[in-house]
Amino acid sequence: MSTRLSPLDAAFLQVEDPENRMQLAGMLTFRGSPPTYAEFRDAVAARLLDLPRFKERLALAPLGLTRPRWVEDSAFDLEYHLSRVALPEPGGHDEITSHIDHLTAAPLDLRRPLWEVGLVEGLEEGFAISLKVHHCMVDGLSIIDIFTALLGPDTPVPAGVAGAGPTAPPRRTATKVETGLLDKVRGASALVGQAPRSPFNQGSSGPTRRTSYTTVPMSDIHLIRRPYAATVNNVVLAVVAGALRRYLLRHEHPVDKLHAFVPVNRRSEDGRGKLGNQIAMTYPALPVGEADPETRLAKVVEAVTTATEVGQASTTAWLMSTLGLAPAPIARSLNRLVQFSSGMFNLTITNVPGPPVAAFFLGRQLETILGSTPLTRRHALTVAVLSYNGKLTFSVTTDPRRVPDGDDLVADIEHELAALLDAATTTATRQGAHDD
Repeated sequence: MSTRLSPLDAAFLQVEDPENRMQLAGMLTFRGSPPTYAEFRDAVAARLLDLPRFKERLALAPLGLTRPRWVEDSAFDLEYHLSRVALPEPGGHDEITSHIDHLTAAPLDLRRPLWEVGLVEGLEEGFAISLKVHHCMVDGLSIIDIFTALLGPDTPVPAGVAGAGPTAPPRRTATKVETGLLDKVRGASALVGQAPRSPFNQGSSGPTRRTSYTTVPMSDIHLIRRPYAATVNNVVLAVVAGALRRYLLRHEHPVDKLHAFVPVNRRSEDGRGKLGNQIAMTYPALPVGEADPETRLAKVVEAVTTATEVGQASTTAWLMSTLGLAPAPIARSLNRLVQFSSGMFNLTITNVPGPPVAAFFLGRQLETILGSTPLTRRHALTVAVLSYNGKLTFSVTTDPRRVPDGDDLVADIEHELAALLDAATTTATRQGAHDD
């Protein structure tokens, strides 16, 4: 039985073009010697092929008048979706990120099931498994569900650890805000044109990507958030805002704020494992013009609260559903207009929780989860943040034609985290002395 793509799933297909592939890519790095290719292939076959869409392809409607359907691929060939590669020596950070860049630039074949999994050998301290999936098939949380399916049979759940597998973030209050039709129209209109000009939203786009990353202890994030009663997501946004401030000042392009597209989960707990996109969009202002790290964090908290209180998530969910009511050719034009010409946001920041405990694949321990999210012709920067087993990894993806120094942004993230940690430590010490 075939299933038609939802309006949101179709939107990710409609905004794709040869220079901007709507693909999510990830890499799991492991300790130890790699499994044999046969062991790897058998594990993928046993653990992934029963997931939704993994043996289905897209069937386009005649003349493209309606949204495509998922149909069974009668010619499904597992080997086509698998690969085995070896990184060049020394197999470190640069070689890993180069391989991710290759994954994100190479297109998936839209005539086949929209995923690829690879065994990556030659890492300095182990091996990796790569995954690439089209965004019309998954969102950030459901790609973690795919990783969970791959790792789950080898990952024991310690007694007393609640939710040892990846869990969805709490449903945001924003998704529960009820507004009338007129309020939704006004809310959507208010988002148009709010993003200022920046180096991340100009110049000619190209198909190549550059990825870099840094991993930090989750304990540092908690040390920062506690004195200010902030959330992990607040701290993530504040760190990125501070890094962007450093970058913009270095490039002599100061602005007061940038707007980030921050996806909000709308997936209920019983909806886990069903894949597809179940997100809404929020666009909080990042106070990149604020010099003081503590004040910047407070302004981030205020911006996130404002986005929640005005119901941005429910407004954007309504907007995408409304666009989906139009005939497919018109919906395609409208979706591309919203993405490329509306000026709603400057960059994308995603924060997705992974397993909170050590995970394994065929007895080998998982070390790091890396991710790369799509760019568009108007957006040359994304930051994908993934947590795992007490660590948080910031993966920065850029279009090098427009942002040729993305590695510097990763260094800026590290410096900003250190600045916030110093400020939080001082504040916590002062609070403790006051309590005494």
